[in-house]
Amino acid sequence: MIKREDKRGLEMVISTVILIILGVVILIAVIFLFTRSSTSFGDKINSFLGFSNVDSIIGNCNNLVNQESKYEYCCVRKTVKLSLKESLDISCANATAKSWGKTIQQLNCEGVC
Repeated sequence: MIKREDKRGLEMVISTVILIILGVVILIAVIFLFTRSSTSFGDKINSFLGFSNVDSIIGNCNNLVNQESKYEYCCVRKTVKLSLKESLDISCANATAKSWGKTIQQLNCEGVC
């Protein structure tokens, strides 16, 4: 028989339930924090990983030259991310005039757009 005065088991159950509730509340708070501040958190992570996509744009433009895709090369604007806060929309033909775009091969864009 269990004595009514022995409450050690009940205290352990109550403390476990309280810890589980606190854990769930903290988990919800952390998820809320990351989802609400995802842009600033994402920007901080991207700054460490190298946010610029200049190299991929240059490779993409050179592939378009190899495929002779004049419309895509001359008319379609791509978003180039130069840094964390600086980006520009530019076509491959116009990017060749930029300092970072000197290695882009060129196509004749007369009368394409």
